[in-house]
Amino acid sequence: MKRKLLQSSLALTAAAALGLGGAFAASPAMAADQAPAETKQAAETEQAPKALNVQSDAQVQKALSDVGGVNAYGEEGGKLYLGVEKKTSEIKDLEKKYDNVVVETGVDEVKAQASNDLVGGAGYLVGAGKSGGACSTGFSGWDGDGNPIVLTAGHCAKIINMKTNKFEGSTKVSQTEQPSTAPAVGGEGFKPSGDGVIGKWGFNNFGGTLVPKGDKTSQPKSTDIDFAVIKVNADNYTNKKGVTDWKTAKGNDLAASTSKITSVGKEKVGSTIHKSGRTTGVTSGTVSKKYAKYKWQVVSGRWVHGFAVTAPIAKPFSAPGDSGGGVYQGTTAVGVISGGGDLDKKTSFTWVADLDYSLQKSGIDFNINEPSDETPKAPKAPGVDDQTIKPNGDVKGTAAPGSDVKVKWEPASGAQAAKADSKTVKADKNGDFKLEGPKAEGKYDYSAVAVVDGQESRDTDFTVTVKKEKTETPAPVKREISIDPKEIVASDFVKKDKAVTITVKGFDEGEKVTLKIASGPKNVEGITLKQTAKKDGVAAFAIYGTSASNPEAYLGNYDVSVTGANDTDDEKALTGSFKVVADEDGNGGGDNGDGGDGGSDLPRTGTELTGLAAGAGLLVIGGAAVVLTMRRKKN
Repeated sequence: MKRKLLQSSLALTAAAALGLGGAFAASPAMAADQAPAETKQAAETEQAPKALNVQSDAQVQKALSDVGGVNAYGEEGGKLYLGVEKKTSEIKDLEKKYDNVVVETGVDEVKAQASNDLVGGAGYLVGAGKSGGACSTGFSGWDGDGNPIVLTAGHCAKIINMKTNKFEGSTKVSQTEQPSTAPAVGGEGFKPSGDGVIGKWGFNNFGGTLVPKGDKTSQPKSTDIDFAVIKVNADNYTNKKGVTDWKTAKGNDLAASTSKITSVGKEKVGSTIHKSGRTTGVTSGTVSKKYAKYKWQVVSGRWVHGFAVTAPIAKPFSAPGDSGGGVYQGTTAVGVISGGGDLDKKTSFTWVADLDYSLQKSGIDFNINEPSDETPKAPKAPGVDDQTIKPNGDVKGTAAPGSDVKVKWEPASGAQAAKADSKTVKADKNGDFKLEGPKAEGKYDYSAVAVVDGQESRDTDFTVTVKKEKTETPAPVKREISIDPKEIVASDFVKKDKAVTITVKGFDEGEKVTLKIASGPKNVEGITLKQTAKKDGVAAFAIYGTSASNPEAYLGNYDVSVTGANDTDDEKALTGSFKVVADEDGNGGGDNGDGGDGGSDLPRTGTELTGLAAGAGLLVIGGAAVVLTMRRKKN
């Protein structure tokens, strides 16, 4: 069977590359050359504010000779525009001296970009046995230890059989794709950038158990996500913040023009959303209100947690090869492309693996900003699952040990009488925390943030359902009696292992149960036995004869009656019967003897029999023992 990466109408092709290229150098601050002596002398003697002759390089250079920290420069309409990080005293003096010098603060120096800078939305290649494929990067960043990583789709790490949707192995991360040849700019794609292997797979997961086609009983698990992490080889690539807008792809430099990403968050339903990927570049769509009620979608046979995005079919939000591409709203990263296809003749449908949920379930600590010694690391987001509790029950979760956990909640549905509230609790040394939940029944939307040394983690969103426990009274068990066997030959009746077993059920646990032989052969009348009902309301008795030498003495019908100590007036005794019959030769099956006493088999009265039976303990079945002795037959 041919191995090939997933590529169907409802699951985008797994694979492809983070290519970035070209170099960008910010304009340097102007150098200070020597101006003519007469110009210098005139400038020094001028006291009142005046206009700087921006057409004269010499005058401009003279004016800027004592000014440092200029990171951007431009001239337009007779004015000189300068961009600086902050105003120094020299910059302020320059503004006072010339009324046509305009200074803007907050403009930082920009570092030159290289072809091996990694940003979100670029293409990367993967190897799948003898073949391969292409996917898109989602977002570049750093893990909790400061190591560079890239987020993408989990199915890009799997070799998937297109016909069966079964996994047939794992792919290997290869190089970035050369941007100028990507489909996003009209190329055929799949051309390596030549910058070397990006790295290797870290965490990766694509859904859970394969859902058979047409299956109506399969349910998703909370861990069913389409999410992966590439551990970046820092010798080959340098992570850069942001998502490429593909404007500089022709120069093989995707990092030269990017959209700013500052945080990870939750999607806003009904709002416009954007995506950057190697097949369709930057696209826009709408987070669907219609499908917002669905949290999981089957993507190529596997459940994936996320949300739906719709767009015109003429301008689809995604296409094969965009898998793993970064999905964002404004400056907030919200997901990576999982799968998609045509919803109808006018609308395209894309399923996005939501980033905040995927990070929570994978346990990956992802940071947009590059770690620095000056800034403490933000703690890992709390780990909290959706949970159902009884009124005022404990809401539980985990966070960084010793951290302060800020928890907020508000009623979602069915709890209109409840109010929104918040509370801060501390995680113990093991990282566990808990707090009392609401009293009113219904669903609540919760969020939790961990705080360590003033640094806050990402939000973790979860749902708490408050529901009273139903106390169901079990239906009473019908009282029944069973006798096994109901007919027994005398030669078997005198054997302990073939005793007649009488089992009753439907009594209370611990109830005293009494069995009486209501009628039988005259020598066994009046036997009464007691037993205690077990936890399941069952009590058991066993009856057998003790004289193997003359079993015919036991021949006859035996009627039994069973009652309980807790019986009410309308509860009747359980009754039943069994019969001891002669063997096939017509007698009791034992030795009749010659009329002698037969050693210990002495004649006994009914009274003696009763006393002996009540105190016997020869056979234990269910804890009870009954022994019937016989009166020796006289010649």
